[in-house]
Amino acid sequence: MTCRITVITVSDRSFSGSREDISGPLAAHLLGEFGTVSGPIVVPDGIESVQNAIVQAIREGATVVFTTGGTGVTPRDLTPEATKPLVIKRLPGVEALLRDSTKVPTAALSRGVAGIAREGENTAFVVNAPGSTGGVRDAVAHIGPLLAHITEQMRGEESLHSAAGHSAAHAQATWRIQHRSEGQKSDAQVVRAGVTKDQISMDVLVADVADPRAGAVVTFCGQVRNHDDSRGVRAIEYEAHPDAARVVGSIANDVAAGSGACKISVLHRTGSLAVGDVALGAAVSAAHRAEAFALIEKLVEQIKLRLPVWKKQEFTDGRSEWTGYA
Repeated sequence: MTCRITVITVSDRSFSGSREDISGPLAAHLLGEFGTVSGPIVVPDGIESVQNAIVQAIREGATVVFTTGGTGVTPRDLTPEATKPLVIKRLPGVEALLRDSTKVPTAALSRGVAGIAREGENTAFVVNAPGSTGGVRDAVAHIGPLLAHITEQMRGEESLHSAAGHSAAHAQATWRIQHRSEGQKSDAQVVRAGVTKDQISMDVLVADVADPRAGAVVTFCGQVRNHDDSRGVRAIEYEAHPDAARVVGSIANDVAAGSGACKISVLHRTGSLAVGDVALGAAVSAAHRAEAFALIEKLVEQIKLRLPVWKKQEFTDGRSEWTGYA
């Protein structure tokens, strides 16, 4: 049976429109591998708002409700408090998995709840993931391969009541967990990686990563915007360290290793750029969208973190400012 998954983003700022919801769409993309996904539905922090959203999702037939955000320790982090009264059977093992992350140290602060909830005759698996993109990725990686098995069991299908059926379901779930990373063992090919003074063509980068094995091509187009918070920006100048091209190549090879993707192409611009010019362009191809999305985010984040490029912003008020990052 196909899982029907509803994603709910819990965030005051995203609900008000003051901050873009990134975690919800990411969760929806990643969970698409494990069922049909609706959402993200964005609701403000708070017990009533979260409970109403979960209940409505279950009433509408969701078999999995995945929330992101509101699991921390601030006064407005109330997603677990909203979820607990709805859960009739907690799954502490799943909750432990959500807090066990070497990549996201703050995962230990998450108070997310996981369990089975019932609304009328409908039953759903509800899980609270952290609001960070890293927390979402870890949560989906842990629970995704289990979703079909959980939903089959909670529905009490006849095949699971027989010893043979129950054994087969467990075997299938175990196989999915054991083999979920097999497609990530191969290295992606780095087709192009460096810095350039010329305009970056996204079409060229996409052409670089064309591959008959690819079912997904994902791009990132980082362009010069006309503001930095409340300050107007008219232009940006990028100055690169002599080793910058080598660093881009090193980053590309690092993230390509074991990614399971097909190809990578990435360029960072130097020199003077006007508003709308592409400062960082990247394209990746992979057999599946999960690998492609994961790789493009890791690639961009590592470039932002490690690339020795300095940025001079020219503001509309005539002033300028140098910053030491890409």
